[in-house]
Amino acid sequence: MKNENIDTNSHNLNDSSIDLSLEENCKSKKDKEKKGEPKKKISGATLWTIKITIVTLVLGLFFSFISELTSSYAHVSITILLLFLLIAISIICDAIGIAATSCDLAPLLSMASRKVPGSKKAIALVKNAEKVSNICCDVIGDICGIISGACTVAIVAKLVIDNSTLNYWMSIIVSSLVGAITVGGKSFFKTIAMKNSKEILLLVSRILSVFSKKEK
Repeated sequence: MKNENIDTNSHNLNDSSIDLSLEENCKSKKDKEKKGEPKKKISGATLWTIKITIVTLVLGLFFSFISELTSSYAHVSITILLLFLLIAISIICDAIGIAATSCDLAPLLSMASRKVPGSKKAIALVKNAEKVSNICCDVIGDICGIISGACTVAIVAKLVIDNSTLNYWMSIIVSSLVGAITVGGKSFFKTIAMKNSKEILLLVSRILSVFSKKEK
């Protein structure tokens, strides 16, 4: 008899614990329904990707419009100058991106403690090295590459008239030269940027401080 009473008591306890757990689950579900599930926040990387995509689109449209006007209505010498300017911008920005990713933070921190001009902005560039590299190497580099290709076609079209064969070969030769100059220039300045990353970032920071209200 005692064993039977113990069994019945244990069954009752199990049933009551199951009922309590079910009640708690029901309450938690009701509370969630009342409060509403918290919305998932967009991660910083995703938000940056969206922003940089939009910025690239706007900049690409703007610079493509400028290059189209220049190559269509300006003299061929101006188009050639624009082409070399785009190559120079692409090489310089690539060097800045490499300098930001390869620079050591410790020397800049000691310079900031001594209040060296441009050191604080240089620290910010190093701390955001991924974004700086993305903007300089990818955004500006790709835009300059696309527009320089369009300028190359426009230059060939102006230099060669009514000769499809010559136009074809000139286009290939000039495009190859532009690509070789761009890649060679980036390779040359990449070594310089890695060895002199601190000096490059300080120079860039001082240039940027001219447009900063806080520095003024």
